[in-house]
Amino acid sequence: MEVISAILAVCMIIYAGFIFRNAWFFSRIQVESPLFMKETPMVSVIIPARNEASSLQACLNSAAQQIYPKDRYEVIVVDDHSTDATFGIAAILGTKYPNIRIVSSRGEGKKAALNSGISVARGEIILQTDADCDLPPTWIPHMVAQFNQNTALVSGPVELQWGDKWLEKFQAMESMGLVTIGGGSMAARKPNMCNGANLAFRKAVFQEVNGYEGIDAVASGDDELLLQKIHRLGKYELKFARCKEAIVRTIPQPNWQMLKSQRLRWVSKARVYPDRRVNLIQSVSYLAFLSIPLLTVFACWNWQFAVLAGELLILKILTDYLLMYQAAKFFHNLRMLRYVLPLQLVYIPYVLWVGLAGNLVKTYSWKGRTVR
Repeated sequence: MEVISAILAVCMIIYAGFIFRNAWFFSRIQVESPLFMKETPMVSVIIPARNEASSLQACLNSAAQQIYPKDRYEVIVVDDHSTDATFGIAAILGTKYPNIRIVSSRGEGKKAALNSGISVARGEIILQTDADCDLPPTWIPHMVAQFNQNTALVSGPVELQWGDKWLEKFQAMESMGLVTIGGGSMAARKPNMCNGANLAFRKAVFQEVNGYEGIDAVASGDDELLLQKIHRLGKYELKFARCKEAIVRTIPQPNWQMLKSQRLRWVSKARVYPDRRVNLIQSVSYLAFLSIPLLTVFACWNWQFAVLAGELLILKILTDYLLMYQAAKFFHNLRMLRYVLPLQLVYIPYVLWVGLAGNLVKTYSWKGRTVR
């Protein structure tokens, strides 16, 4: 038990260092303003949509009313074999806004839908988002402003809107933390995550890495797996847009069953990560989370393990709070900090369950489709 406890303690220290590093680098990110843009490159906004009739209209209205020259961007809605009124809603809005185009996916799944849109896109820069997102009118100019001649990809911030339900608060806090980790990792030039709800990349670089070829074994991962493929080239700059004008807002999952399916889909992509460094980070973090309950069990034989568990928990809470402070400050949501401590009791078993189930469960249901 002494050897195991020592390994777990080292994992927690590494985890704390990882979180501290990302919080530090996130706080130091510098962003470019559209006021200094010398050019307005052609942009294609790709929105894959499957059974999104309830949210698509609001998304397209916000996409079509961007503060960017109308002749310099297009919005491509890709219908992914919807069984509701998604295609009809997109067609109606296509008659209202001349820069909206509708295409049908040539395959099944989000990567196939994105491929279908990118293949007909006229833009030099591809902006990717989801059909249930609300885009600020300043989204395109602030995302595009982060590109220089050597920039291949820009990850943008995503905020989950939340209300009084604890499940909404839980998801909102997790999202804020993940955004901050992803942004800090990019600033440290060790990128590990991004969000397909707010992502921009050069079409030429997408073609250079052969798009999603080689990473299409699982349904998820159109964002992080592409990020890793581009990073492995070792010759391009990847950035995070740390500007409030680029925040894309979306809604949390309404119930535990849908949240579970979404998280299983997210975890499934870890099996095919091109960058195994990210798998190592995930494994060490998992053991760090495991250290608290496992050392508590060890305390049944020796009370000193309970002391160690308490010390590691305090270290975790302090570094997590530092990270969440940076996140809450950026999102102008400092009131969320009051939930950092109580949600630790939920988040530790949640992460342990997601990590285990995500590697054991091979199939799951998402948007009416069984996927692997």
